[in-house]
Amino acid sequence: MTTVEHVAVNLGAFFILTRVDGLNPNYVDLSLLIGSNLIDLDHLFSRPIYNAKRNSFGAHFLHKHWRMVSLLSLGMLFVRPVAFLGLGILLHFLLDYLYNKRERI
Repeated sequence: MTTVEHVAVNLGAFFILTRVDGLNPNYVDLSLLIGSNLIDLDHLFSRPIYNAKRNSFGAHFLHKHWRMVSLLSLGMLFVRPVAFLGLGILLHFLLDYLYNKRERI
């Protein structure tokens, strides 16, 4: 998935969560949700840096350990200051997984 698609899904999730009573997300939460896409910085350590047909779960070190990162992200969902960061990382992995399935990578 491209960065634009990741950010669009994050913004959509944020706007849906603004409708939840008692949650009251703010700009810091929005920043954490969008900032979760920084997990893609591990692409800088791959050669070539970008390859559309590369499976990110097998090639990038933060994606390679997706189970551990996902468990940490699930734990973050229950801690208010970083809940949106955890949600963003989980959404990021979900989008990467769907992309890999769609492209049959």
